[in-house]
Amino acid sequence: MTSPRERRGHRPPPRKKACQGCTKSKVRCDLERPACSRCRSLGRPCEYPARPPAEVTYTVPTNSHDTELVLPIFNTPPIHPAPEMPIPLPSFSSPVWTPRLPPRQLREESNGLDFTFIELVPSEDAAGIRDRWLRPYILPPLGQNEVPKTYHPFTLQYISRILSTYPRCMLRDEEVPPIIHRLQVVGRRMPRALANCYSLARMWEQAAVGSEALVIETVEKEMERLENEEPPSSDDIDLLATFQAYLIYSIMLYFSPLGGSPNVTDKVMITLMEMAFRTARNGLFCAAEISHTRPSWESWIVAAAKRRSIFTMYLFCSVYNADKLLPNFIADEMTGVFAPEAKVLWDASTRETWEKEYDRHLLQWEDGMLEISELWRSAETGTPRRRERIERWLKAVDEFGMMMFGVTAHVHGC
Repeated sequence: MTSPRERRGHRPPPRKKACQGCTKSKVRCDLERPACSRCRSLGRPCEYPARPPAEVTYTVPTNSHDTELVLPIFNTPPIHPAPEMPIPLPSFSSPVWTPRLPPRQLREESNGLDFTFIELVPSEDAAGIRDRWLRPYILPPLGQNEVPKTYHPFTLQYISRILSTYPRCMLRDEEVPPIIHRLQVVGRRMPRALANCYSLARMWEQAAVGSEALVIETVEKEMERLENEEPPSSDDIDLLATFQAYLIYSIMLYFSPLGGSPNVTDKVMITLMEMAFRTARNGLFCAAEISHTRPSWESWIVAAAKRRSIFTMYLFCSVYNADKLLPNFIADEMTGVFAPEAKVLWDASTRETWEKEYDRHLLQWEDGMLEISELWRSAETGTPRRRERIERWLKAVDEFGMMMFGVTAHVHGC
């Protein structure tokens, strides 16, 4: 016998189902998404049964008033807004993103990590990074016959293909682009700039046909927020996160355009170099690195991530200038900056492991760390000493360092 409710054609709303982990364990689930609190605390994947596409509302203050936009959650197809309705732009709050890592490893990584006191040496050459965009337009000083670097079209394709993968590294929780150290986002509250970047990278990659203009506008709005944030943070970890996020957005706009053509302008490139200047000004070296001793793990993470991010920006600028038929010149302001360090240092998951490997690293490089300028053409290129140092570095370097070597070797020889 049917009830009056059923005879009228009404059905009760579907009951929200617990995640598979809580269901299997027969415990109460708090139904939080993308991961319930129990799965987060255990560091395990949190998966919910398949359900119809849901909507979530993001509300963040803009320059004039609060706006909100209903968008699909990232694991469901995007929902198109009604064409006759005006489309407000969302800004993003700072969600907490928790990678799916084994609980013991997660505890080890987050134990005792403190980015409050970072000991870096301020850089005197940072202004050269900020003014990099002017180089193609200014003649070299009288008496200097500076020859532009020549990039083969295949070298530019190689750089482009690799950089275009960096935003896609953010589609999976356990992955990070090679310019972001994993401990910037694991075991602590992620900086707002990177948290928003993870959300927007997923939105970008999963944009449905017809929603491209909205997604592009949303990313550009976040880039404007990062550019115009006043006053800029003086904290190294926040400055670095802002620069990294802006760089990821620039790469997305340029190498994976949704509208059919790149949305990167000269203004974007100038802003990118200004942000690189801000983070480089506080220092690209740990104080201990200068004295050839072991720095704190936190200081080294920040310094190493800064160097990788700025190297990547220079590679990106090389492609941009070549596409605009502008010359590329040697980055003299980066002379002396350390090349990317060994894979075991970058991937170390505990302080004890990192300190042990860094002590070994110091012994291996008693004659001084390899500098990025040693990979450029010079009077020493091809000499036994230079070859030995480069080969010693290549034996331990990770994929990012190998990519840097591939580009420099093709441009400068080795």
